[in-house]
Amino acid sequence: MDMTPQQRYGALTAAQVAALDAAAIDIGVDIVQLMEVAGFQVARLAWTMNGSRPRRVHVVAGHGNNGGDGLVAARHLSAWGCTVTATVHGDPARLSGVVEHQRHAAAQAGVEVSVSADPRDAVAPDGAGLLIDGLLGTGLTGPPRTGHAAVIAGMRGTILSIDVPSGLDADAGTAAGAAVRATATCTLTACKRGLWVAGAQRWTGAVHVADIGMPRQAWKRCGLTAPSAVRGGTVRRVPLPDADLV
Repeated sequence: MDMTPQQRYGALTAAQVAALDAAAIDIGVDIVQLMEVAGFQVARLAWTMNGSRPRRVHVVAGHGNNGGDGLVAARHLSAWGCTVTATVHGDPARLSGVVEHQRHAAAQAGVEVSVSADPRDAVAPDGAGLLIDGLLGTGLTGPPRTGHAAVIAGMRGTILSIDVPSGLDADAGTAAGAAVRATATCTLTACKRGLWVAGAQRWTGAVHVADIGMPRQAWKRCGLTAPSAVRGGTVRRVPLPDADLV
């Protein structure tokens, strides 16, 4: 029997994403390990979007795992010769955990990183050829908070969103408020359910799905089946039904 596109590329809900992450941690695969692969895959796609040459890149990161993924991508792009700046949007006094870990690593590796709750500080500097959106992730329900909405409003130009464009409901494929209009989206582990919804590509642009090494046992513990086309370290374009309209 032929597989459906959703079976080949995935159609995870936000709850299933969270369950997979928790299952991976439970079997001993730390979230930082998955984040390192995720950020590397985002950096690979960003490098391709930059014409496979060093260019100026700006990363907008949030306090969650998407922000950590963005900071890992920033570090790899810097290692490949790009001039990279990054802003973590939020209160500097509240930054902790894996995002603080990745902020420190990126800064020590040569990325110019700032942490600020002022949305104006997240605006990409002049000359940035690509903006990486790691502000909000799959857990968002409802409209973004005021500060996040202001950051989203300032995102312009060529944008690569991580997992889903910030502001987009990962399950419904719609936006209840401000949402990033991405040039491309690098969704991780498997495609998200909302990305298959007709019309979602007005926000996502071209969708690529990246293998980040989610353990087979994590899929089994969650009663889920890994998408057949997302393996071998690949980053693959997802053949969405209205892709020819983008």
